[in-house]
Amino acid sequence: MPSTAPKLVSSLARKIDVRVLYDWSGGLVWLETPPISDAGAVEIRRTIAEFGGHATLIRAEAQARAGIDVFQPLDPPLMALTASLKRAFDPVGILNPGRMYAGI
Repeated sequence: MPSTAPKLVSSLARKIDVRVLYDWSGGLVWLETPPISDAGAVEIRRTIAEFGGHATLIRAEAQARAGIDVFQPLDPPLMALTASLKRAFDPVGILNPGRMYAGI
């Protein structure tokens, strides 16, 4: 939400070093973190959980990308719905398996 974006970034900046760009009047927040092992994903996603919203990993070193889910983990009911939709549209599981979420 645009009105909470500055508070989210302020809270996050107390935990990790970030550079920020606000887009869509704060509805979209782009963060750049130093090349640390997890690209700040743990702190970013923990902080976003407090404020609402989700995080998507856009760019990171290969080592970090290998160990971080690209998309914010889904709550179990939403994950079940996502898996069900994937099975409906891709019953044989050949379209980008595991690309968005492990096992889907």
